[in-house]
Amino acid sequence: MSARGWWRTVMRRRREVPKPELRCPRCKAEVERFWYHCPNCGKDLVWKDAQRETGAECRYCRWIVSDSHSFCPWCGRDIADRDSSSEPLKRPKGFKYERRCRRCHGGLQYPMQWCPWCGRAQQWKYERFENDCPHCDRGVDDWMETCPWCGEDATGRDLVRQALRRVRRLLIVSRIKDWDYRILLRPGVSGVSPNAPKVIEIDRRYVTGKRRRDEISWNLLTGLILHELGHSFLYHNWSWTRTGRFRRAFGEVRMAYRVADEHWVDFERRRVATTMVDHVSRYAGTHPQEDFAETFRFYVSRRGRLRELFGEFGRKRKGVAVFEKFLVLHDYVRSLRGWR
Repeated sequence: MSARGWWRTVMRRRREVPKPELRCPRCKAEVERFWYHCPNCGKDLVWKDAQRETGAECRYCRWIVSDSHSFCPWCGRDIADRDSSSEPLKRPKGFKYERRCRRCHGGLQYPMQWCPWCGRAQQWKYERFENDCPHCDRGVDDWMETCPWCGEDATGRDLVRQALRRVRRLLIVSRIKDWDYRILLRPGVSGVSPNAPKVIEIDRRYVTGKRRRDEISWNLLTGLILHELGHSFLYHNWSWTRTGRFRRAFGEVRMAYRVADEHWVDFERRRVATTMVDHVSRYAGTHPQEDFAETFRFYVSRRGRLRELFGEFGRKRKGVAVFEKFLVLHDYVRSLRGWR
């Protein structure tokens, strides 16, 4: 290729106009093509043949299809007619080729939920998403309120309403200001990332496991959420950890974190343990951050009643360090409220 031809090719690529952003017709949030629901407002989306790419739409869901299809790849209905192809095609007009169906080996485009040739339900690897929906196990992002595939709550908060109601009530009674935290049900281990202190992930196995809904221990789930809220509260007020009073009470929270995830913790327990003299529970002695999270959990679950807590500390012969930890937390919560 000559220098002039190469330069024309480069300039032609630069002049390419980017694809227009797709937005929800109701809330104008950015969406992707072939999503079933808007992840922001939950509106049902319909992808018609607006650009006249195929000249055909499903008679049931009104989504774009090909004349060669025998089944609608979006609703799974039988749409076979005389124009349908008798053999599975790799890439009909208006569609892309991503992979083949395992049954009929026909061409599929992401994210077709049914094979357009044999009607078999399809499964995709949603690698471009951050997590999985607790209802349909398909890909969702942490910012989504509604699952773009099944239309259910993408955060999973609808499954733990009773525990969240208790947590909110306890925080209000304890006079702790809301710091716009966001609770999500996700697969894996419960925790909070220091890079995203307001996002609290709760292991969904506590709710969506093999146990029935009436067998869920809401007290345990409430304690778990309060413990993770303690981590979120600490990360959100990280400058507080540099003060001398905080360091004398809880220690250096920046030390290397080497706590095993398999460590058993009784989050359902509301009484202070008698085994550790300077900690409220055995798990609190594993790391200063866990010490603060457990202190926060007991403080909120007991509604910030220091007189009741200190009486229990005296009966169980707790050290002065435990009294100081609750006083430090209590005074800081009052300072956030603007109290003297």
